[in-house]
Amino acid sequence: MDDPAQRVPADPRPAGTVGDPRTALRLNNTLQFLSNGAWYVAIPFFPLYLVSQGASTGVVGTVVGLAGIVPLAISIHAGALVDERGPLGVYAASVVLFGAGGVILATLRGIPAAGVGYGLMTIANIGFAVAAQAIVAAASTDETRIRNYGYYSLWNSAGAVAGPIAGGLIAARFGYRGSFAALWILMLPCLVAVAGLRGVPAPTRQAVPLAAAHRLVGTILRERGVGAVLFVSAMMVCAQQLQNTFYPLYLHQIGMAAPLIGILVAAVSSATMAVRSLLSAGVAILGSGRALLISMLVAAVGFVLAPLTHVFWALLGVSILMGASVGFTQPLTMSLLVGCVTAEFWGVALGIRQSVQRVSTIVSPLIFGAVSTAERLEPAFYAGALIFLGAAGIMTRFADEMGRPRDD
Repeated sequence: MDDPAQRVPADPRPAGTVGDPRTALRLNNTLQFLSNGAWYVAIPFFPLYLVSQGASTGVVGTVVGLAGIVPLAISIHAGALVDERGPLGVYAASVVLFGAGGVILATLRGIPAAGVGYGLMTIANIGFAVAAQAIVAAASTDETRIRNYGYYSLWNSAGAVAGPIAGGLIAARFGYRGSFAALWILMLPCLVAVAGLRGVPAPTRQAVPLAAAHRLVGTILRERGVGAVLFVSAMMVCAQQLQNTFYPLYLHQIGMAAPLIGILVAAVSSATMAVRSLLSAGVAILGSGRALLISMLVAAVGFVLAPLTHVFWALLGVSILMGASVGFTQPLTMSLLVGCVTAEFWGVALGIRQSVQRVSTIVSPLIFGAVSTAERLEPAFYAGALIFLGAAGIMTRFADEMGRPRDD
């Protein structure tokens, strides 16, 4: 795919646009690469660090799940803040919080301190998500939105490929806390990139007042297609939680070294990145709903196969399946959600999406952690496969409706 910055059309921009779409998209994608790379330098090794501090798999699931409570509480208002004031302040605050979480993880020992550091990073992720996604929405037309969200997600995946490989090498040489130190160091170029976004103005369209954001939830949820989009978003976060938290633990359990764990996690992201490069073509052939339905089925297959092998090359194939399953879902659900609501509600709608995802972030590790504590780690993957088969069955009711233009 060519660079989106070279293909932004000169059509009149819709309400809520940014001043220079090409610059905004370039810098936004750079920030996604850096911030997600920083996340993946450390996060595959966070559960292993907790285990090294004496935590059981149940405690690991609890720490990861509870870290989603504050992000859940602030998601909608973070989106409204982007609507009201623009993305720059939210972006800058997210970089600072993310760096602070990395410093805590790198310098303080113990499970409580690790939980605080991880919690700050999950809060920062809300800001990174709603600010970045709102910029893509404002820099796009109806015709370019899916493509631009595809590029946004592609750069996100690129960071997720480089991060775990670098993190695995750093952890093998300097320990887990070394990878946490690399996380906060990567926030320094992020600050530079945020400074470069100063030319992106706050929206000129009518904004939702921050204090009134919660009153719009019902209105947005009643829009056609929003419920189905949020359902898919929640399900795929379950998949990512299983991949991010319990897959590294499983690989550690069967004796994989940290560099090999980093490679297998990077293979997940590489497959995601490859699928996202085909997003526009895939949607044109399959349609939005069927693409999401197939993604759920592929996730179920990957989770069934994961516990059945201990061989690196076979696990590499499993990683590719896992990554392919989430390739379409994130950019498509963002684009579909923006298409479901009017421009003045974009930030709040994206905040609602983040809230739904935070619920999955809280609940799924607790469920998978409880299952794995009782019966080792393998049943968590089988439980994930059953969840996705059930979700795919539900999605068959909505697949043909998704992606249709909204009624104005």
